[in-house]
Amino acid sequence: MKTKWALNELKKYQDHPLQLDGSVDFEQSLKNRDKEILSVESIQVKGSLANEKNEVFYVDLVLTALLTLPSSRSLEPVDVTLTIPFSEIYLPQDSPVSIESFTEGEIVEELTTDTLDLQKPIEDAILTNKPTQVYTEEERQSDTMPSGKDWDVLGEEQYHNQPHSGNDSEGDPRFAALKDLFKDKDE
Repeated sequence: MKTKWALNELKKYQDHPLQLDGSVDFEQSLKNRDKEILSVESIQVKGSLANEKNEVFYVDLVLTALLTLPSSRSLEPVDVTLTIPFSEIYLPQDSPVSIESFTEGEIVEELTTDTLDLQKPIEDAILTNKPTQVYTEEERQSDTMPSGKDWDVLGEEQYHNQPHSGNDSEGDPRFAALKDLFKDKDE
């Protein structure tokens, strides 16, 4: 599916919007931008691109992408499906419409060339909606956290429920001898 058009090419869609329904492959570009992404299935794009008198271009899409990301605990590959609403407004260089005429919640971009290229905005939408924590199904079902010699990972609830020793408020006891080092300056 095409995601880049010359603005002259979009003139024929002034009376009725251009319907977009297909898939795009931005896997390599997304992997270059975010090294954490292991793979990306083709991104499904469905929606419309409306041309209002060659002065404003409205893009309303729904993006569906299947990403493979490493688990936050074990680094095992995890498939994550994202469904992202995408709505942006583009103003050509010679548009008499100003950005100020739109509401604060609308995303309005001024084009610097005579083309409308949606690849980077689609990639940006996917990257900003990528989850920060990903777990395998087994990790979600289990409360078991990674551990090693002399260390354990605790969940937030486990951390708050564990008894704390009195040393936490006083600091590391190995540094107790240093607390009197600058006593004269404190007084």
